Amino acid sequence: MSMKVFEYQLKKSIKRKTVAIKVHNKKVTVYAPQFVSNKHIQEWLFDKQVWVNAQLTKQHNIADSRQNPLKDKQILIFDSIVNIEFKQGTKSEVLNCNDSLLITHSSRVKNTSQKYQQLLEEYLKEQLTAYIEMRLAYFCAQMGEELPTSLKVAIYKRKWGSCNSKRELTFNLHLIGAPYHAIDYVIVHELAHLRHLNHSKAFWQHVEHFFPNYKASSTWLKKNSMSLQWVF
Repeated sequence: MSMKVFEYQLKKSIKRKTVAIKVHNKKVTVYAPQFVSNKHIQEWLFDKQVWVNAQLTKQHNIADSRQNPLKDKQILIFDSIVNIEFKQGTKSEVLNCNDSLLITHSSRVKNTSQKYQQLLEEYLKEQLTAYIEMRLAYFCAQMGEELPTSLKVAIYKRKWGSCNSKRELTFNLHLIGAPYHAIDYVIVHELAHLRHLNHSKAFWQHVEHFFPNYKASSTWLKKNSMSLQWVF
């Protein structure tokens, strides 16, 4: 009797000693030694079905939690849902109309989806940068720090912000969807690195002194990180 399991890609290697499974991007890859028969692999995978299906379901749910502005015609801005209208206009621009966004493209644009994405990201970057600049001035005064030498806002996969020894600060554009307290926490976190380029006890004491409720904001970001991201 044949045993049906999930779809997977099999990769065999002479150097491998054991069988292993990797579930990534909603796809399953099985790694096995060259000498292990396909029948044995099938039997082994049959016992792993519950775990693999749980991982696939988890990854599907994570993907579904991300925002899709072009499809859903809305996006989170400072923890508020903002509706978006896309249409052709006399020129390509983003207009803020009654707490909603109107994004237009000129007739010369060929790839409208790409243009919409570009215009939206530029608008979001302007909004987040303006807020961060304002709060940097406030918290620098509170913390006795000079303003950083440079500020960069871009999309990053694995960090909300960073600070280096040259006093250069970066922030993740996906923070635009977070509530103000979460953005403020990231700002204070990075400013604290101007004195402590580590995550020592002294560093966290410095953060807590100027942002007493930092743990709640940090937890919020960990819990909602996927819902702040978007796909196009």
